[in-house]
Amino acid sequence: MDRWPLIISGHTSAAGRLGGIAVQILQDRLELLALELRETKIRFVQALLLASIGVAFLMLGLLLLVLVGVYILAPEWRLYGLVAAAAIGLLAGSGTFITLGRHLKRKQSAFDQSLTELKKDTACFSTWN
Repeated sequence: MDRWPLIISGHTSAAGRLGGIAVQILQDRLELLALELRETKIRFVQALLLASIGVAFLMLGLLLLVLVGVYILAPEWRLYGLVAAAAIGLLAGSGTFITLGRHLKRKQSAFDQSLTELKKDTACFSTWN
C-alpha cells in the first residue's frame, strides 16, 4: 500500500521534468524564430534600399545623359544621342535589377533554421528509446 504514493509521485515528478524540458525547448525555438524574423526584416530592408537606390540612379543617369546629348550634339545628331542615352540608362537600370535578383536568390529562405530544428525535435521525440 505504501508503494502507490511513491509510484504516483515518481510519475508526477517525471511529468514535471518532461514538461519543463518541453517548455525550455519551446522557448529556445521561439527565440530562434524571433532571431530569424529579425534577420529576414533586415534582408528585406536591404533589398528595398537596393531597389530604391537603383531606380534613383537609373533616373538620374538617364536624365543627365539625355541633357548632355541634347546640349553637346549637333542638331542633326541629337536624335541618335537621345537613343544612345536611353540605351545606356536602360542597361544601367537592368544591371541594378539583375544584381538585386541575384542578391535575393542567394539568401536562404526565412525560418530555415527553425524548421530544421523542429524537424530534429520531431525525429528525436518520435523514436522509441
